[in-house]
Amino acid sequence: MAVLLSLVTSVLYGSGDFLGGLSSRRNTQTQVLLTVSLFGTLPLLCVTPFIAANFTFRDLSLGALAGILGAGGLGIFYRGLARGPMSLVAPLAAITSAVVPVTWDVATGEQPSFVCGVGILLALIAIFMGSAGHPGNDLPVSTATVLEALLAGVGFGLFFCVLGETNSESAPWPIVAGRTSAAALLLVGAAVRKASIKPVGDWLPLLGCSVCDTGANVAFLFALKYGQLAPVAVLASLYPAVTVLLARFVLSEHLNRRRIVGLWGTLGAGALVAVG
Repeated sequence: MAVLLSLVTSVLYGSGDFLGGLSSRRNTQTQVLLTVSLFGTLPLLCVTPFIAANFTFRDLSLGALAGILGAGGLGIFYRGLARGPMSLVAPLAAITSAVVPVTWDVATGEQPSFVCGVGILLALIAIFMGSAGHPGNDLPVSTATVLEALLAGVGFGLFFCVLGETNSESAPWPIVAGRTSAAALLLVGAAVRKASIKPVGDWLPLLGCSVCDTGANVAFLFALKYGQLAPVAVLASLYPAVTVLLARFVLSEHLNRRRIVGLWGTLGAGALVAVG
C-alpha cells in the first residue's frame, strides 16, 4: 500500500507541477501559490472532519511549518519551471528532495544500506549530467536555474521530513494546517508588497494544479502510515517522469541525449534509494 500511495503521489505531483509551471508563465508565484492553496484547502477542510476526528496541537504546528516550507519550495520551483526547461528543473528538484529525507533518517540514527548509498551516488552523477550544459546548438542552462531547482528540492525534502514527524492517525489535518499557514503567509506578503493576487488568463490549469497538489500531499501523508519516510519520499520524488513526458508531448520540449541520460539516472537513483 505504501508503494502504491507513493506512486500515486508522484503522478499527482508531476501533473500538478506541469500545470503550475504553465500558470507561472502568465502569473506571479504569489498568484499561483495563493490560488492553489485556497482552492485546495476549502474542499479538504469540508471532508477532513469525516476522515479524522482527532488531532493534536503538535500535529497542526508541524503541518503549518511543513506548509510554509513546501510553499517556499513550490514558489522557487514554479519560478524555475517558468524560466528554464521543465525536463531539467523537475529532475534536479526531485532528486534533491529525495536525498534530504535520506539524510534526515541518517541524522536520526537510520543507517543507509549499500544499495541506498549507490543510489545517492548515482543521484549526484545524474545532477551533474542534467546541469552541466547541453551540446550542439542548445543554450547552456544558467546557474540561477540550477540553484532554484536545488533550493526547491530542499524545501520539498524538508516538507516531507516535517510531515513525517506528525501522527499518521491525524491525517489529513496536518495538510489542512499547512495549506492554511501557507495561504495566510502569502496574503500577508501580498498585502505588504501591495501585489495583485488575482490570476490572469485561463483558470483551468490553476484549478487542475490545486487538485493535483492537494491530492498528492494527502496521498503522501497516508503513505507514511504504511511505510518509512525515506523510501516513501524517494518514490514520491519520481514525479519528473510525468512532468517531462507532459512537457515533451504537450509543449514539444526538446530532450537531448544528456538530459535523457540525466533523467534516467535520476529515476534509477530514486529506485535504488527506495529499494535500499
